[in-house]
Amino acid sequence: MRFKVYITVVLFVIMQQRTYAQNTAYQFSHLDITNGLSINQVTSVFKDSAGFMWFGTISGLNRYDGYKFKVFKHSPADPNSLGDNSIANIFEGPGNKLWVKTHSGFSVYNATTEKFSNDISRELGKYKVLTDQLLQIKKDRQGNFWFLTNNDGLYFYNPKSNTTSFFNSAGNNSIAILHSDALTDIVQDSHNFIWLIYADGVINKLDAKNNEIVFSSDKLVKANGSKPELYSATVDERNNLWLFAAGSPIGVYRYNTNTDAIDHFSTETGDVKLNYNVINNIILGDDHKIWIGTDHGGINLLDPENKSVKYLLSREDDPKSIQGNSVVLYKDNLGIIWAGTFKQGISYYHKSIIQFPLIRHYVSDSKSLPYEDVDCFADDANGNLWIGTNGGGLINYNSVTKKYIQYKHDPNDPNSLANNIVISMYIDHEHKLWIGTYFGGLDCFDGKRFIHYRHNDNVPSSISDDRVYSIMEDSSLKLWVGTFAGSTNIFDRASNSFLHPDYKMLSDYTAVIYEDKKKNIWIGRDKGIDFIANGKSVARHYVNHRNDPNSLIGNDVNSIIEDSRGLMWIGSKDGLSILNAQTNKFYNLNDTKGLPGNDVLKILEDKTGKIWLSTANGLASIKVIKTGGDYKFLINKFDEFDGLQGREFNAYSAFKTRDGQLIFGGAHGFNLFNPQNINFTKNKPQLVFTDFQLFNKSVAVGDTINGNVVLKSSITTTTNLTLNHNENDFSIEFAACEYFNPDKIVYQYKLEEFDKQWLSATNSTRKATYTNLDAGDYVFMVKAWNINDPGNTSTITLNIRVLPPFWKSPLAYVLYFLSIACLLAYVRHKGILKLKNEFKVKQDKLEAERKLENEREEARRMHQLDLMKIKFFTNVSHEFRTPLSLILSPIDDLIKTADKPEQQHHLVMIKRNGKRLLNLVNQLLDFRKMEYNELKLCLKKGDIIQFIKEVSSSFTDVAHQKQIQYLFESDVNSFITNFDHDKIERILFNLLSNAFKFTPSGGYISVMLNLSVPEAFARDQRMLEIKVIDTGIGIPAENQGKIFERFFQDNMPESLLNQGSGIGLSITKEFIKMHGGTIKIESEPDYGSCFVIELPVGDLHESQPVIEPKKDDVSIPALSYADNIQSTKKLTVLLIEDNDDLRFYLKDNLKNSFHIIEAINGKDGWQKALALHPQLIVSDVTMPEMNGLDLCKKIKGDSRTAHIPVILLTALIGQSDELAGLESGANDYIAKPFNFEILLSKIHSLLRIQQTMKKTYQKQVDVEAKGIVVVSEDEKFLKNAFASIEKNITNPNFSVEELSRNLNLSRVSLYKKLLTLTGKTPVDCIRTIRLKRAVQLLEKSKLSIANVAYEVGFNNAAYFAKVFKEEFGMLPSEYIIELKSREKEETTT
Repeated sequence: MRFKVYITVVLFVIMQQRTYAQNTAYQFSHLDITNGLSINQVTSVFKDSAGFMWFGTISGLNRYDGYKFKVFKHSPADPNSLGDNSIANIFEGPGNKLWVKTHSGFSVYNATTEKFSNDISRELGKYKVLTDQLLQIKKDRQGNFWFLTNNDGLYFYNPKSNTTSFFNSAGNNSIAILHSDALTDIVQDSHNFIWLIYADGVINKLDAKNNEIVFSSDKLVKANGSKPELYSATVDERNNLWLFAAGSPIGVYRYNTNTDAIDHFSTETGDVKLNYNVINNIILGDDHKIWIGTDHGGINLLDPENKSVKYLLSREDDPKSIQGNSVVLYKDNLGIIWAGTFKQGISYYHKSIIQFPLIRHYVSDSKSLPYEDVDCFADDANGNLWIGTNGGGLINYNSVTKKYIQYKHDPNDPNSLANNIVISMYIDHEHKLWIGTYFGGLDCFDGKRFIHYRHNDNVPSSISDDRVYSIMEDSSLKLWVGTFAGSTNIFDRASNSFLHPDYKMLSDYTAVIYEDKKKNIWIGRDKGIDFIANGKSVARHYVNHRNDPNSLIGNDVNSIIEDSRGLMWIGSKDGLSILNAQTNKFYNLNDTKGLPGNDVLKILEDKTGKIWLSTANGLASIKVIKTGGDYKFLINKFDEFDGLQGREFNAYSAFKTRDGQLIFGGAHGFNLFNPQNINFTKNKPQLVFTDFQLFNKSVAVGDTINGNVVLKSSITTTTNLTLNHNENDFSIEFAACEYFNPDKIVYQYKLEEFDKQWLSATNSTRKATYTNLDAGDYVFMVKAWNINDPGNTSTITLNIRVLPPFWKSPLAYVLYFLSIACLLAYVRHKGILKLKNEFKVKQDKLEAERKLENEREEARRMHQLDLMKIKFFTNVSHEFRTPLSLILSPIDDLIKTADKPEQQHHLVMIKRNGKRLLNLVNQLLDFRKMEYNELKLCLKKGDIIQFIKEVSSSFTDVAHQKQIQYLFESDVNSFITNFDHDKIERILFNLLSNAFKFTPSGGYISVMLNLSVPEAFARDQRMLEIKVIDTGIGIPAENQGKIFERFFQDNMPESLLNQGSGIGLSITKEFIKMHGGTIKIESEPDYGSCFVIELPVGDLHESQPVIEPKKDDVSIPALSYADNIQSTKKLTVLLIEDNDDLRFYLKDNLKNSFHIIEAINGKDGWQKALALHPQLIVSDVTMPEMNGLDLCKKIKGDSRTAHIPVILLTALIGQSDELAGLESGANDYIAKPFNFEILLSKIHSLLRIQQTMKKTYQKQVDVEAKGIVVVSEDEKFLKNAFASIEKNITNPNFSVEELSRNLNLSRVSLYKKLLTLTGKTPVDCIRTIRLKRAVQLLEKSKLSIANVAYEVGFNNAAYFAKVFKEEFGMLPSEYIIELKSREKEETTT
């Protein structure tokens, strides 16, 4: 065992050493405690919608804006602070809130208030998540949220519809049954399927659109030996699931969702090996690689394409490597990968952050660059790179062996390098390397030995100075050598000596020698430029003239090149000059015009014509744009944060290789890069306000300053700010939430009506301060942009109002004016005040008498109007009572004599609705009596408990019809007392009618009784509490006090057409008050209502003990739609009627002749017409959601349903109404009341006409399994269709999509064609052939029913039996019994 551990450690160290030379392409930036992070142990990372980065640590929650951290910690004195400082994870919840998982539970952060809520149950309750055992929250691409719980199921919340769905394994209240409640993670693939991962390793595929588990796999269970784990998953671009278990050394599993295959990656698997098996998390990078964050193995970069893995590990001598080997990964919306480490803070990577590959010396890597202070470069014909260093001699990089060879000065070897400080190099046409050294003269290296050329005062033909700064071979193959103090030399190869040109030069210092395309020689010196024209013996000079902008920008020249446009680029210590030699015009640039620094050290041009230059303050690229005859220059700047070896480069240390790559070197190595790979981020800065300060003190949300709450919401979300006059000394801080290179962001701000121009803010402060502002309205504006992308500017504004002091306010000035005016008017009014007062008294008296008379007259008129209305209601009510009595009385006799249950049901229904109508009429009469105070109690002895139970049970059938769970419950079975039977019945009738009216299908209604003995009551007195509870639409709090007022009606949904008269609850309250009781309501919109009645009752049987409660409930289970489905042998009629009783009546009378489908409104009817294709539709006209006329137009306007006959059944009997119905496309129009026999006759007539037309105009093709005979042009199509079905009859997954694909048709075209030719939909065709083949197998084979089901493509025997019965009217087992019986009879015969 120890040997294995030792081997693992050795392999890990070897891998780490190997990766040092491999992964310089992945360079990281870093943040830690020195930048403001609360602690270096980072556990989680998240980016919010405002652009802030959030880092969870073991010492608080950190918010980062690109510049500084704001730390949130737990405070025992603040209940709105973070619940615990130890953060485990961060999730985004609905409303852009952060759900922070700590070691003591969840804390929910509200960015608007900047406060935390630690009441997780209350927060989850907002989204109807009925548990506090939350594990994590996942947000899908559609913006929906999935709440994973600890063995309490899965919740799905849709913010758009504000609805919550529940999934669990038990199936109770669940829309889809899960494999287990031990769900550990979910992920969404590119097809929007949700993959569920369970602790036992089972993987489910959930179709979230249809709420159905469509696939399940146990591959992970088998691969991991059935071990329970806390699995997590990441999905890649090919929908593969990458599975791991944090804290368990199981490595990584890749599950292919397309092939149901799984493979494993660990430290011991195949060619692709991880370096550590404990995985923290996995993300998918923008480079299509799988980034695996391990516990102690850094980042494993797995490439699925070439099946390779790289290890990104921490190393002490590389500041751009990842800072720790225990990492947790996160990728933000811009593709930046953030790595939180165990004890080393945060490392983050993006290819556009550190873009420049760096080659330098690493102590830990013997194969790295031997010496990193580099001065010059050259490359030979073999692709080898020669590097001159500042003290490390000459270095050769062999492009074949990938190794460095170092040549240094050896005092004992005359053939060695003359000096270890190499300033310049050049490879001539003979492929000899010429080396200029500092105080070592000029060396020529032929690959074997160094030949030295030194200055000798006694030899005039020797080199003029041993400090060689520049070497250049011109087009005539002359070798020019420039020195520090010896001017220029030309090497004569024939005599092996140097010539000294006798030109009049500006200086003996030679920095650069350059030959342009016209073979002119340019020599840069410390006092300007010497220009030697081709064939001329006299030098011209370019120098700086202080007052002449059309001259050289500076005299101390470092670099000269000619670009592809013919422009001469001259770099000096004072900036950059671009000379157009044709016009002799200079363009001068310096740091004020966008250069990173004025000391331009070296200039290069890339293949695209872009100019690159190094300075003492960074690197710059310049794009030249020609506009007419002029030029514009777009400058982009780079610094050490982009990956440069440092901000300062060495003079002349730059080179363009033969393949177009550029090299810039300095004291810390060199950057070798392809210019085309350098890009500029085009992200618009996400500008936000980060802090507001009053008197240099930060103001938090809700803080009071002199009694005034300054910030009612976070400054980040605040758009308007009002300050008192003594709060006009403030500062506003802002940030761009930029993480690529925040130091490249330029900030400007302006306070309109105060600042005359935009002011600049430094990146370090990003703050604007204003003091002693006058009262008024201001607009504070901030704009920001990247220096490399100035056109992409972001702007934010804040409206600020500074209130004046009271003595300067408009109100004060009005008071001042009024005071003066009153003072002046006082004298004038003094004399006539008495007369005016007397006149006013008389006028007031007359006006008061007139008003009083008018009020009396209005009161009399309103009283007469009320009397007329009440009289009208009374007369109408009495008129209603007479026919109602004539209806109800005979019904009782008919019920007694009826012997058939169906007749009795109809009669009971008539009686029940008649009694309800009578109750409504009685309410109108009671309302009149209440107006005249004529209501009286009629007390009668009785069992009030049993009476309430009987009244409640009369609503049982309504509960059945509306599919409502209805419950009656009492803690006593009997209580004898005196009460008004009629009024108690009316009270319950009103409350239950409202409950059933406003409770949707699938809801709950309860009647609950409780009998108690309050202390203040006499010994024989009791308090009866009646609760009527429903889960209906509820009543808003502001309307709950008004519902007992007469004629009050709350705002109702459009789907509730009949809202009542508004007097029922008023009468109910009056009846309860007459009994000495009270009624109150508890209600919440969308959750339901509870009416609580308290009635004092007297016990007439004191000796009779209270019976112990015996649960007595009436529970009406919800009816399933499957109960309405009958044999498909009957023709299908769709009934669309919103009146439950009428719909039941029609269904009950039509069900013997037709298969009936019910719909409760037009919208429901349209959906069922599309899905079930009835042969005829009978519809009401006046309905919620969609009326009958609109439905008829829609049916007749759609080719899929235009053939279906429609009969409109309505109470609208006008000729215009009938004409409108027929114009909408209806086949017939029948007015209510109607004769059922006429309706039935019309239905039969329309169906016969339809069948006749079908026989006349289309072929009738009976779908048979095999042997189908068709004619004409459709024969080939039908044969192909049935052959395709037969071929795939054993395939349970064979679908309409595959059939349409096999026939080269779209799904819609296939549907229309099969429906036209066969009268069946494609689904029906497939199922019919399967079932008829099943009949053949049952008759002719010995196979079991289950095997027959599998043979014809059913993978579920129970479902096969169900559809078999729907098709043939009997189960397969019954069919076999009947078949055997028939065979036996035939045999007997």
